[in-house]
Amino acid sequence: MGIEKHKNNNVKDLTAFWIFGLANNFAYVIMLSAADDIIRSQSKRENDHNNTTNISKQCIEDIGKPRCEKYMSTGAVLLADILPAMIIKYTMPFFMNRIPFGFRHLLVCSLQAASYLVVAFSPNIQVSLFGVVLAAMGSGLGEICYLALSSHYAKSTIASWSSGTGGAGIAGALAYAILTEPKFFDMTPRNALLLMLIVPIVFAITYWSLLTPVTTVHRMNLFKMSTWAVPVQTG
Repeated sequence: MGIEKHKNNNVKDLTAFWIFGLANNFAYVIMLSAADDIIRSQSKRENDHNNTTNISKQCIEDIGKPRCEKYMSTGAVLLADILPAMIIKYTMPFFMNRIPFGFRHLLVCSLQAASYLVVAFSPNIQVSLFGVVLAAMGSGLGEICYLALSSHYAKSTIASWSSGTGGAGIAGALAYAILTEPKFFDMTPRNALLLMLIVPIVFAITYWSLLTPVTTVHRMNLFKMSTWAVPVQTG
């Protein structure tokens, strides 16, 4: 029995996969763009709280010397934004074949929304890094999820997805820069991150409202437990 696919270049499907690519990588890009702000805002708060340095011992900035402020390196944010995604992509394909796409999509959107909220309201750097990890997990899971989903649609959806992921780099960095730039909107990093919550909302709506349902994709019914797992295919 052949696998049913959408052979026609359905505009709705192409648009949906473009949004998938954009939204899936958006939080990842935002966390990279906000890395310095995340570190500085939290570390400065801790330094101010513990600061007992005499004013006569003020440090003079010099690129050839250690930094005056003992901030954690932004490399910590970069690692938190990369390693979890790599682990997810290396391991999850072996375990997720019976998880319905609808639940995977809900999980990806939830992880992204949670990452914005955790980082925005974080009381310390450790919690902020945990928020970054959530964004990375969502991005990694989404990448393997939507690429697998594209096999049920026209081949052109892959190109649409790729275009969206590329657009995320520009759109995410540009959006954060404009929102926090003093000459533009001059928003605090917290308010900028909270405004970004619109992305996972649009992300979630796209799957259930814009993407054309196909019979080859198992549909989960929240009120029927028997549909909560993809049936095992035999033969």
